[in-house]
Amino acid sequence: MQRRSNEIEEEEEDGRRGLESVRESQLEGRSSGTVSMNGEDCVYVGVGKGDSSMEALRWAIDNLMTSSSTLLFLIHVFPETRFIPYPLGRLTREKASQEQVESFMSQEREKRRTLLLKFLHACSASKVKVETILVESDSVAKAVQDLITILNIKKLVLGIDKSNARKATTMKGNSVPELIMRSSAADVCEVKVICQGKEINMEQAMIASSPAKSPIAHRQKKDQPVDPFACICFISKPKTNR
Repeated sequence: MQRRSNEIEEEEEDGRRGLESVRESQLEGRSSGTVSMNGEDCVYVGVGKGDSSMEALRWAIDNLMTSSSTLLFLIHVFPETRFIPYPLGRLTREKASQEQVESFMSQEREKRRTLLLKFLHACSASKVKVETILVESDSVAKAVQDLITILNIKKLVLGIDKSNARKATTMKGNSVPELIMRSSAADVCEVKVICQGKEINMEQAMIASSPAKSPIAHRQKKDQPVDPFACICFISKPKTNR
């Protein structure tokens, strides 16, 4: 199930714009088109609970929002609801009453709203036009890969923490950015991976680690030679909040 919130209520108050609410509207089925407005340049940023999400968003705002017509989309993937908690444990969604399901789903929507408002406020403060795409899936990487194809995404920004970025250099990690970079989605979409506010070159890191196994290596060889002196640099920096 895919959900998209493109109805963001904004009010002018004392010269400041405030985002008052985020409403989720269910989309039936999948769209084969691209979510854009009159061919505007679009940038997509994956957001979640970690600090790296806000770092990715801020990097995208500073580096990819090239004009006032550029539209930014926040992609948030949340898990499918299979169980409903109750005082003595939890019930499968099918066995829970309609009232229990509706109460729990309402609480979860409010949590997502609170989470997303932080990112929406950051966009509003930078005068960036923004919409949100909410996807219900137990696999974040697979959901994002599907969106790349369905929405014809060309620019995607993802955050990664320092620990997962280091694992990527040894091909031992399974972070969302690494899984997407290994997939065919990276062939059609420019994926920017941000660690501690800095862009890192995961392609060259993964090639240097395992050139024979990485599908990225084959793409890289066709386009340009690998720089043997390229590296990933980590600079200590205070964390920010999502």
